[in-house]
Amino acid sequence: MKSNNPLISIIIVSYNNYDNATAPCLQSLLLDRTEFEIIIVDNASDDYTRENLQQLATTDSRIKIQFNTVNRGYAGGNNDGVAMAISDLIILLNNDTLVPNGAVAQFAELLTLHNDWHMLGPMTNENGNEQRICTNSRDIEMILAEGVSWCSHSNDFSFSTDELGFFCVAMQKKVYEELSGLDESFGLGFYEDTDFCHRAVKTGLNLIITEDIFIYHQGSATFSKLPEQTQKLLQINRRLFQKKHGKKSLIDHPRQKNLRILEMYRTRMNTPQEQRNTLYKACNRLQTAEQLQPNSILKKYVYNKQLRKLQSVFDTCSP
Repeated sequence: MKSNNPLISIIIVSYNNYDNATAPCLQSLLLDRTEFEIIIVDNASDDYTRENLQQLATTDSRIKIQFNTVNRGYAGGNNDGVAMAISDLIILLNNDTLVPNGAVAQFAELLTLHNDWHMLGPMTNENGNEQRICTNSRDIEMILAEGVSWCSHSNDFSFSTDELGFFCVAMQKKVYEELSGLDESFGLGFYEDTDFCHRAVKTGLNLIITEDIFIYHQGSATFSKLPEQTQKLLQINRRLFQKKHGKKSLIDHPRQKNLRILEMYRTRMNTPQEQRNTLYKACNRLQTAEQLQPNSILKKYVYNKQLRKLQSVFDTCSP
């Protein structure tokens, strides 16, 4: 039964790919009986997708659907969805994710507990920043199990960042509105999330990553089928972002962010339990660090000097 005041509003933008993306995502959410609302904005998908969405909506009163007659892109679709949201808290969620039971309530609890956390992101298996953990399996259930293990070692650790992946991001609705939402000039997609984060940081908002929550992310479920269009969009939107914010405004490389987090871990080993949990996460991030080697010989030398120093701290992870 749907509450008049849902704990949080979840916005999902849909465009085709129902069986491989949207359906599994919604099924994972509907296993959770938390009082949230799910707002699906469909960007002019094929009849198959639209019919299945309509059918699914009849099975759970928490689902609302807006069918757009044109593809309004990622930014436009999310702007439409947020405008429909009736909760003070929102989650923008990609349709190629799987959400473990209880994760939605965790987002709401953390945002309510920490008034100075303006935007909040989880850990994941697939993303281009420090939210990604190193997973050792391609099996979805195994990846989700690795995510559960990660969260069990989190030590309730969170840290600030200058960029959050919008595969899953939570915030107060008023934060989204005060920043005028996602910039629809980025068209179908790419860099609109980076632009939003950049504007948020410039206005003094705190972007936080929590290691207590893991969300599975398939990654590129829509654009992987359009490689030529994807490359063109990336180039166009990169230029648009630089025009708005300057050529030196692009975010730091994930390898440097990953090293900074490992440095933070050094201060969180005061008790035997903290030490065990921190070493678990450090070993994982050191695997990621090895995968992020720079191509430049000089950069590689400097980077590996930093990396070896950290490996000596977490000596149980050393090769």
